[in-house]
Order: sequence, then structure tokens, then C-alpha cells
Amino acid sequence: MFFIKASIFLLLQQLVLCSRLAGFSHHHHTRRSLLTDKAALLAFKSTIISDPNATLANWEETVDVCNFTGVTCNKQRHRVVELNLTNCRLLGQLSHILSNLTGLRYLVLSNNHFYGTIPPELSKLRNLHYLQLDRNNLRGRIPESFAQFSNLTLLFLFENYLTGTLPASFFANCTSLANIDISYNFFTGKIPREIGNSPGLWNLNLYNNQFTGQVPESLINTSMYSLDLEYNHLSGELPSDIVAKLPSLQNLHLSYNNMVSHDRNTDLDPFFSALGNCTDLDEIELAGMGLGGALPSSIGRLNLSQLLLQENHITGSIPWNIANVSRLMTLNLTSNLLNGTIPEEISLLSKLEQLFLSHNLFSGEIPVALGQLSHLGLLDLSHNKFSGEIPASLGNLVRVNSLFLNNNFLSGSIPSTLGQCYDLYRLDLSYNRLTGSIPPEISGIREIRIFLNLSHNELEGPLPIELSKLENVQEIDLSSNRFTGNIFLQISSCIALRMINLSHNSLQGHLPDSLGDLKNLESIDISGNQLSGTGIESGSSDLSLLQRVNICSDIAEGMAYLHHHSPVKVIHCDLKPSNVLLNDDMTALVSDFGIARLVSTVGVVDNLGNSTANLLCGSIGYMAPEQSTEVKRMWDVAIGELMELGILCTQESPSTRPTMLDCADDLDRLKRYLGGDTTATFASSLGISSSTLDDD
Repeated sequence: MFFIKASIFLLLQQLVLCSRLAGFSHHHHTRRSLLTDKAALLAFKSTIISDPNATLANWEETVDVCNFTGVTCNKQRHRVVELNLTNCRLLGQLSHILSNLTGLRYLVLSNNHFYGTIPPELSKLRNLHYLQLDRNNLRGRIPESFAQFSNLTLLFLFENYLTGTLPASFFANCTSLANIDISYNFFTGKIPREIGNSPGLWNLNLYNNQFTGQVPESLINTSMYSLDLEYNHLSGELPSDIVAKLPSLQNLHLSYNNMVSHDRNTDLDPFFSALGNCTDLDEIELAGMGLGGALPSSIGRLNLSQLLLQENHITGSIPWNIANVSRLMTLNLTSNLLNGTIPEEISLLSKLEQLFLSHNLFSGEIPVALGQLSHLGLLDLSHNKFSGEIPASLGNLVRVNSLFLNNNFLSGSIPSTLGQCYDLYRLDLSYNRLTGSIPPEISGIREIRIFLNLSHNELEGPLPIELSKLENVQEIDLSSNRFTGNIFLQISSCIALRMINLSHNSLQGHLPDSLGDLKNLESIDISGNQLSGTGIESGSSDLSLLQRVNICSDIAEGMAYLHHHSPVKVIHCDLKPSNVLLNDDMTALVSDFGIARLVSTVGVVDNLGNSTANLLCGSIGYMAPEQSTEVKRMWDVAIGELMELGILCTQESPSTRPTMLDCADDLDRLKRYLGGDTTATFASSLGISSSTLDDD
């Protein structure tokens, strides 16, 4: 009996000892793994060249690795399972050292400045579920070794400089993939059919690459929710058979590829009919593909919020049953071949916020019913053939912020009701046949802060002083109308003005000095009027931003002041034959060498055509009747130099144009030289002096 008890005691003692040794071994192994993780992270830190946010400041030997910024350990604090350094502005080469974090499940290094290639050694992270390397400066290919990521569900590599083809083996073996975004790279080749091997794949974003071939049919094996293949070189017919078998599809973006509609790019109905099976479909983007055919009536069976079909070759009219797409918020049909009238039923789209119909062939009157679109924020009907008057009902669009009716054949007066559009900040009614005066109610549109363009119409009467209440407007263009009277002093209240164009009207009087108070002014055009003075002579004026002034055909008076005192960097003068001074006036101006003032005030001389050149030469020639051969030769050279200087002033780049003072000095020396001052030489900006006259 004693022997049995002793044996049992020894056995129990052995079991306890083995248990203790096993526990010690497990603890030692766990501790060693965490130390390995810490060593890997510290080695990774040593590869970082710049850490402007001091994100890694507490990555030190004395700090518990689980307390490192961006590091997460598992609940038992045995291993590092997540490294998240998003938006840290870290700079350095993406190091293979991270592959030592073998317990890692989430590796997120988005929006930094990592460069180099993606290390193939990262495939050692067999437990990885999320890999996010997006918005960095990575180059090269996706490593073939990534096929070992059998647990990977999310892959974000977008906004890098990655190239090459997609490895088929990766998609063949990584069947747990659910979310892929590799957009904004330079991938080439075909989309591998193996991409359909992941039944849980719900998002595929290949936007803005260089993929070719057709959309792979294998996508029907996925759970596709969002498919974005825009801006590639994909070809073939629109994938009707594929989308018909993706009932969960909500977003379909195929814009800017090389696809065509059915029946040799003439029939859109099969595709839109197939989309009818996608009962949750929300967005369709098929822009910039050159798609042909008419808008089918099957479009009325969809339940969309976004329909973008701009920049295609779609013909015919808008089907009336588009009114059935009751959730529609954005409809873009810009730049197609649509014609006919806008159906009245479009006013039933009560949730519509943006309606783009510009650059088509629509005709007839603008429907009064458009005024019922109470949520409309943007209405663009420009560049069509609409006629008749602007409906007063558009004043009911109290939420509209952008209204474009330009480049049509609209007539009648501007409805005063537009003053009710209190949120309007862009209004363009230019290039129509509008008559009458500007309604003073326009001043009620206090929110106009981008531009007001009423140019190229037949508007008349004085400029309404109410325009001075548009304190936030940046651009006003009232050119090519029939406005009369003076420019009101209160124009200076438009303190945000960057550009103002009042050219080609019948304005008179003196330019108000208050123009000099427009400190943000960059461009002013008042040519083609009967104005006097410069309007910018105030000694307190700060016009340091002014770059373009067009005053030639109006103002000779005040030029000298501009030459000597104006802070204008580049002043523009339109010398088109239609705007140039009359021959006699030009002759008088040149005879007094006002041309020196003119060119010294003009940093850019546009449209210096043959007519103007002949006029200048003829005027100068008038100054030199019968003279000796030597004098005639001097004049010939001088005229040639003057024309070359004028041409040099037309250079587009400011760095290649002479300065105003250079021009003034050149022409002043030329004047004195031709006047008999033998001490003066004509050393032009072209580097040619009067000494060359004796070279031959």
C-alpha cells in the first residue's frame, strides 16, 4: 500500500512540474513574440526620414509597445494586431521590416509620403485582413506573393503610382476579398476574370487607370454593390448581361471608356432594360463614351437619384416618363444631340437639385413648369436654341444658386422676379436677344458672388445704381449692349470685384476715381465707349492686383499719369482695327509721340494685325516727307524696330515681354534720335541700336 501511495505522489509531483514548465514555456514564447514586434516597430521607426507631427515620439524602448501611438495589441496583450498611422505625413521608404509583425491583422498607412515599391515580404503577414497603403508615393507592381493573403478582405492601394497588370493568382487565391480600391494608378492590361472568385466582393473601384478589354463576365458571381470602372480604356458593348445578374447593384460608374451601345452604337434600350433588374440602383454614370441611340422609355422604370449621360451622341427627345424617376436629384444630359422641347412632365421631379441640359439642340420656349422645381440648385440650359421670353416663374426657384441661360435666342426683358432668387451666386444670360433695362430688383440678389454676365444682348438704359449693392460679386460683364449714361461712383461698393467689362456700349462722362478703391481688381475693359479720364488716378489707390486694362479707344487723356504713377503690372490695350483710333487721330497722337505714352502704358498689345501695322507705319511716315536717302533709311529702320517691339509686346509669357518702362525708354530715345539728337541712340529691347544703321 505504501508503495502505491508513493507512486501516486511522485506521479502528481511530476504532473505539477510539467504543468509549471509548460506555463513558463508559453509565457516565455508570448513575451518573446511581443519583444519581436517591438523590435520590428523600432526598426521601422528608424527608416522614417521625416515625422512632422511627432507621431512616433513615444516609440521608445522604455515605453510599452502596446502604448505606442497607432499600435493596438490583442486583448491578452500578447501580439500587435493593428498598426494605424493614417494622415501622419510620414516620409520614408516602405520597409520590409513590417513583415516581422506576423500577428498583424490591420496594416493602415494611408495618406503619408511612403515611397519605393511594395515589399513582397509583406505576404508573410498571413493573418492580415486589411491592407491600406492608399494615398502615398508607391511605385512598381503588386507583388505576386500577395496571393498568400488568404484572409485579406480589404485592399486599398488607390492614389499611388503603381503600374503593371493585376496578378491573376492574387484574385484566384484571395477568395475572401470584399472591398477593393486601386483607383488613381497606372495599371494596364485586362481585368483578370479571376476577380470574380470572391463571392463576397461588394465594392470594386478601378477608377482612373489604363485597363483595356471588356468587363469580365465573372463579376456575376460576386455580391457587387458598387462597381466603378471610370476613366479606363475598356471596350465592347455596354455590359447588359452582367448588370442584369447583379441584383444588389446600387452604383454603376462606367464613364470615359470606349464602350458602345447595342446594335453598333444605335440602341440604348437593352442596357436600360437590363438595369431594371437592379431594384436598388441609385447612381448611373455613362458620361464621355460617345454612346449613340435615343433615350429609351425603359429609363422611366428605374429608381435613381443620379443619372449622368453627358458628352455622348444621344439623339431624340427626353421621354415624358422620366417623370417616373421620382428620386432623381441630378440629371446631366450636357453635350449630346438631343432636340425638341423639354417635356412639361420634368417638373414632376420634385427632388431634382441639378439639371444640366446645355450644349444640345433643344428649341421652343423654356417651360414655365420648371419654376415648380422647388429644390433646384443649378439650372443649365445654355448653348441651345431656346426662344421666347425667360419665364417669370423661374423666380420661384428660391434655392437656385447657378442659372445659365446664355447662348440661346431668348428675347424680351429680364424678368424682375429673378430678384427673388436670393441664393443665386452665378447668373449668365449672355449672348441672347434680351431688351429693355436691367431690373433694379437684381440688386436683391445679394448672394451673387461669382459672376453676373449679361453681355452680348440689346439691353439699354443707364447702369442701375442698385448694382452697387452686389458687394460680393467677383465678375461683372455688361459688354456689347446699348447702355448709356455714366458709370456711377458707388461702383466702389462692389469691393470683391476682380473683373469688370463695360466695353462696347454708349457710356459717357468721366470715369469715377472710385474705381481706384477696388483693391481686388485684376481686369477692367471700358473700350468702345465715350469715356474720359483714367478713373484710377487716386493717390490712395492700391491696384497692385490689376493686370489687364483695355481703354485704348476711349482715353488718350491721363495716359501720362498712368505711365508715371500707376502700379499696374500689365496693362492691356485692344488695338483691333474696329477699335483703333481714327487715322487722323492716330496721326496726331504719333506726331506728338503719344505713341510713346501708349506703348509705355501697354504691356500687352493684342491683335496687332496688318491693318494696325500699316496705320502706325503710315502715321510715322507722314512725319517724314521728302528727306535725304540717309534720313529715309534711318526712318525705315526705325519703323521696322518699332514694329518688332510691338510684336515683342504680344508675347504671351510676361517673362518674354519688355517692361512698360523699357518700352517708354526705347521710344523716347527713338523720338529724340529722329528729332536730330545725335547723342541719343535707339537701344531697343531687342538689343538693336542705331549703330547698326552704319553696318552695311
